[in-house]
This record gives sequence, structure tokens and C-alpha cells, in this order.
Amino acid sequence: MALGFTTRQMAYAAIGLSAVIFLVMATLPGGSTLQFIMAGLSLGAAVLSFILWKWGYIFVPFITQRLNIIEVHDGTWETTPAQDAIVKKVGDEYYASVFLHIKMYKSTTERSQEENMVFIDSFERAIANIKFPVKIATLVFAKDIAKYREDIETKKYTAQLKLQREREKSEPDVLALDRLEKEVAMYEAELNRIMSGERPMGLISYAMTTGVGVTKDAAVAVAKNQAAEIKTLLANALNVEVSYLYGEDMKKCYELEHMVPPTVKALKDFIEE
Repeated sequence: MALGFTTRQMAYAAIGLSAVIFLVMATLPGGSTLQFIMAGLSLGAAVLSFILWKWGYIFVPFITQRLNIIEVHDGTWETTPAQDAIVKKVGDEYYASVFLHIKMYKSTTERSQEENMVFIDSFERAIANIKFPVKIATLVFAKDIAKYREDIETKKYTAQLKLQREREKSEPDVLALDRLEKEVAMYEAELNRIMSGERPMGLISYAMTTGVGVTKDAAVAVAKNQAAEIKTLLANALNVEVSYLYGEDMKKCYELEHMVPPTVKALKDFIEE
């Protein structure tokens, strides 16, 4: 029977093993130079494992870009050294895809009928201005109420702290204030919905655009230009937060193009790993 491990579980295992080796080497009698070296290496490995697991989406693309490392998957597609696009060769041309995360602060149930009509109209106008194909995908799932409520309360408290700190600055960032105010309002609305007895639904939205070129660099350049246009149009028209996806987050979206996790638990593990 095959055993499955998430990236988080493997990171915990690596940290735990490194910690055990560190304690053993640090407590052995003798205090030789080799013991101190091994203990130091174990401690460093534990710290590195934690950093790569927690902030790998920042450090891994930085490392692969500097060392010009390309990940090749199944011999059919690869990531760029900066891990900001996925490239595949089709015939004599290259296709490059860039992914964007779309964060919405209000769901359709939280808007009035008039607001929903305006939202749909704005969405259609934004898409009409895009002169190339774009895929916008949404993954929906039911959430565990108890844990979800606790998570939302924590996120709301964190957002309120950030908002308070931003307001206390001598020259607060207007864009940051607007984003944080929307974030706090979103969490408050979600908590009110939970307290009214509504079952919380999870929603993950992302956009994908593909560019074509005779070389990898040309295809990536086209895809990035298209992604920048989509980012601007959607953010302005729909009043949502749109950001680029890199590294593991980008690769997860590519995997979702072929298959979605079959259960809520599998989806949670997929998102967190």
C-alpha cells in the first residue's frame, strides 16, 4: 500500500529528524569538534527546511532564477527559471502560460441584485476588451464551520491590527487602507453569515492566459504582457485584488487544469502542502 505525504508533513519530518540529531550530538559526552559541526549542520538543516516550506514560493523562484534552473515535468512541460510561467513545446512553436490569483472581497450572496447586475456588466465589459483567449476558473467547496469560524476571527483580528497600524502612520498608504478596509468588511460579513446559520463556502478563483512564440522567451513575453493586461482590467472593472502566481502555487493551478481534489480534506491538503 502506497503512503502519501504532503509537503508540510515532509517538512515537519525533516525538521524533527534534524532536531533529534542536533540534541543527540549536543548531549553526547566528549564535546569533540565533529560533534559540534554535526550539531550545527543539523540545526541549519532544520531552519532551512522550515524556511523552504514556509516561504518556498519566494526563495525557490529566486534560487532557480539565479542559477538558471529549469524544472521539467513528465517530459512534456517545464517551468521558467523564475518560476513565473509554464512552457510547453507544440510542434515547432512554444506555448507559455501565466496564472493570476483573483481575490474577491464579496460573494454574489453578499451583494444586492442591483450590485450583482453591475458586477456582471462590468465583468462582460472587461472580457470584451481582452483581444485574446483567457480562462477564468473557480473552485467551490463546503467548509468545516467550527474551524472556519475560528480561522476567520483570527484573520479579521490580524487585518484590523494592520489597518490600525496603517491609519496611525503619518502618511498612510491610501491603497493599503482601502484594501485592508475591504478585507475587514469581508471577514465581518462572513462571520455574520455563519452566525445566521448559513453554511460557509470556499472559493478559489484564478485566471490563465497563454502566449505563443517561436522561442521560449518569446512565448513567455507574450503571456506576461497578456497577464498584465488581464490583471489591470479585472482589478479596475471588478474591484478585486489580482496577483501573479509563482512557484508551487502556479504549478498547483496547472494541475487543477487536469484534475481537482476529490474531497474537501484532499483539497485542504492540496492547498496547504
